[in-house]
Amino acid sequence: MYIKELEVEGFRCFKEKFTLLLNSGLNVVVGENGAGKTAIINAMRQLFQDSESGRYSISDEDFYSDFISASYQAPFFSASVRFTDLKIDEKVAFLSWTGNSESALLNLQVENKELRGRYKRILWGGTARGAQFDPELIDLIQCVYLPPLRDAESKLKNGRMSRLSKLLKAINRKELKDCRKNQKPHPLEEKIKDFNVTLSEDDELSIKRANNLVGEQLEKAIGQHFGQSTRIQFVESDFTKIVESLTLLFFPGMKPKDESLFRSLSQNSLGYNNLLYIASILAELTLDDDQADDGPIFKILLIEEPEAHLHPQLQIRLLSHIKSVADAKDSNVQVIVTTHSTVMASSVNIDSIIHLSKSNLPIATPLRECGLPINSKQFINRWLDVTKSNLLFASGVVLVEGIAEQMLIPALAKEVLKEKPDGKNNLEDQGISVINMNGIYFNHFIRLYCNLNNVNGEEDQIGMNIPIRCSGITDLDPPKRITTGNIAGENIAMDYIPHDGNLLDGNNHAIKLVDDISSSDNARLFVSKYKTLEYDLAMEGNNAAVMAKILASLWPVPKSGSSPVIESLEAISREDWTEKTSEEKSYVAKQILNRIDNENIGKGIFAQILSDKINIGDLSLTVPDYIKQSVLWACSLEIKD
Repeated sequence: MYIKELEVEGFRCFKEKFTLLLNSGLNVVVGENGAGKTAIINAMRQLFQDSESGRYSISDEDFYSDFISASYQAPFFSASVRFTDLKIDEKVAFLSWTGNSESALLNLQVENKELRGRYKRILWGGTARGAQFDPELIDLIQCVYLPPLRDAESKLKNGRMSRLSKLLKAINRKELKDCRKNQKPHPLEEKIKDFNVTLSEDDELSIKRANNLVGEQLEKAIGQHFGQSTRIQFVESDFTKIVESLTLLFFPGMKPKDESLFRSLSQNSLGYNNLLYIASILAELTLDDDQADDGPIFKILLIEEPEAHLHPQLQIRLLSHIKSVADAKDSNVQVIVTTHSTVMASSVNIDSIIHLSKSNLPIATPLRECGLPINSKQFINRWLDVTKSNLLFASGVVLVEGIAEQMLIPALAKEVLKEKPDGKNNLEDQGISVINMNGIYFNHFIRLYCNLNNVNGEEDQIGMNIPIRCSGITDLDPPKRITTGNIAGENIAMDYIPHDGNLLDGNNHAIKLVDDISSSDNARLFVSKYKTLEYDLAMEGNNAAVMAKILASLWPVPKSGSSPVIESLEAISREDWTEKTSEEKSYVAKQILNRIDNENIGKGIFAQILSDKINIGDLSLTVPDYIKQSVLWACSLEIKD
């Protein structure tokens, strides 16, 4: 069995009914801050008894409050989970939760009426609210919650709530029950009892002498009439007291080859103590079900930000192991992880990722429900590296083809947004991420934001979409040469130089997606008017002069000191191109593109220098319309013709 669905209403940021669809194994919930990731975890904790952190205490802040109308607060909040894929024994155990259906339902409603510091909680199973509820059924579900800021060292230390004592009690649950039933001591209790006797009777140790001295002084002080006896021993011979006294040590190497090399937990790093803590919990959760006949039937592990204090390689290893625990054959463990780590998001299959958006109302989008065709899913799984996984944490996304666009678009966006009165004058302030796809792969990535139909002979896509704005920027890529005539049976070809009145269709296959995408709510694809980003940039305003000046400064100076290329570029930089015709600009744009896309400079270097100068305010450029529209779309701003 596993939790297939969580529904929440009136709780924290969820004013209206919010639905979260879950996997049977690992679930990784991602999204920007304030989207509701912690609220999901806390809603789960409301329903179950958290064996690690205790019951969730309800407060006034748990009821939804309207930030616009501060006077409104939800009169109640509710949470429910639906279990599915129940085995026969699970159906029998949770019969009162299933009724006549194939799934089990657990419901909670809390009234916003505080009475003597408490709120009225109504918990019921199944669809009938008035049905009698057996609270012992909750004990069949073990819930473990790990908060984002974990004090792992204190949890691992000896004491009543230590992780070690909980693990050992869980391991010995069945054996302890049998021993108590037969009125026999546990083997561990017997060994400690024998050990204490050995200590107290060994003449070579000072314990016996100390014990006698304390007894003599006590008898002299209070006399035999009020007498009491004492005994010094290692620990009480009670199983619970024994395991609560145990201390975990660590060794710098993988194995304790030399017992003198041990260290206390206080000498360990925060990251490694965090791993020890999580390892002890996973050890308890992976115990066989037959270890105890009264043990939990189902286990839920809730982890907020498991990446805390861990470097990237350890983040990947940890999440991989958690996934192996959750996805193991016949596993009864379901894991829900919330994270802000692009490393973790990029290291897991997209079928395990759930995107959380706070646009208007919080919306959860399991990526497995996006209806991606197999080739697109495989492609994204291969390419969803740390850089590209940033799209899962953004308020909006701009998809670009290469590194030059990735550097230039944020700089050009400052020109587009500089007049915004709210001060959000760049993509960072708008929460927009520019994602470099390293190619024309819009067919795969943009499917997360809209359904594509009739693409490459594939079936129409039917599925959920991430409800945030996504825009793509791509080049027209028209033919480089065109045929101008035929002389003596031979075709005559020349370079094609696009300008107004002389425009041809592009060869970029991504252009075919424009019409299909244009009807979607969240995605658009914007195409350059003439040729490529650098060419179209040079065709605007006086940009050609600015770009030529930068190119002249970057072009290598020969030993002779004279360079026709530099002289030509400097001549272009002295001209005013604002009043030139489109055809006049096109010849200069062609020359500028050729100089940029040259081994002496390169598109990446030029984009870096140009964007740096824009960012520090050394120059200003006229932004091509297709880039302007793309930025405005991603920012959910009005698009003007």
